[in-house]
Amino acid sequence: MKQAIFLVTSLAGIKKLTFKQKIKMLLNENIQITVLLGMVQFDEYETAKQLIQSLVKSSRVQVTSLAELVSKKPGITVTAKDQFVADYRELEVKQFSATDNTDNVILRYVADGDIVAEEITDAAGQLITATKISQNRPVSAAVYEDGKQIGLLHYTDGKHDESLLLNGAGELVYRFIRHNRHVTYDYEMQRTSKMAFTNLISETDEKTDEVSYHLSEERPYYEVVDHVDFHRFNSIFEFYAEFISTEFADVPASLFIDLNDNPHFAAYMQQLLIFNY
Repeated sequence: MKQAIFLVTSLAGIKKLTFKQKIKMLLNENIQITVLLGMVQFDEYETAKQLIQSLVKSSRVQVTSLAELVSKKPGITVTAKDQFVADYRELEVKQFSATDNTDNVILRYVADGDIVAEEITDAAGQLITATKISQNRPVSAAVYEDGKQIGLLHYTDGKHDESLLLNGAGELVYRFIRHNRHVTYDYEMQRTSKMAFTNLISETDEKTDEVSYHLSEERPYYEVVDHVDFHRFNSIFEFYAEFISTEFADVPASLFIDLNDNPHFAAYMQQLLIFNY
């Protein structure tokens, strides 16, 4: 049976109409589909699986994640400073029902009038995520699948800045480090264009009758460190390309990626025919 691999790098990608359309088109062609969850904020896996399940109900669509594919890979011991220690369990706890149409339960641990930790469990009481909180902002988190810790998340000033992907033995395999780079965009169009960026400063060239808009912003990107052989990937898309080429080397399959990822990804997979969704 022919096969297709869909790489998902964000929840927004799953919600795109083209994602659902492409999967249904391939199912009609009797193609086996693997959806690879590649998000580095591992706490999004549970939501992603629920979204896909609500969109597509077929035994020919298999959903897997980076965590599942590295579960049997070798790793190194997680250092004490990186470990997540649930040292809040003796504190006062408040229980709430989840508001995302699931049977999940939210446990909030309170000290001195503030929430210092939050856990989300499924209906059976198995942990999904555990998060430490300071001044109402996350500090660190642990993510679980089937009761096992699969990943660790670190935050600075409440913003996610690092993810650690663990194997089935709880050892560190990959570290994803978030950075920011300054990006500048230039938009040029005719003065008669109906498109306008009202919040940007414009410049008009009287000779060509063109209007130019300039936008500068900070954009995040991820560096990846392999903690087994200590190879460093300067781009997460370089990592994706290497990972997919290795994990699916024996599987002749078409690769589908988010159209938004194509400019970054294609440079590392020039020998492979890539489709967009």
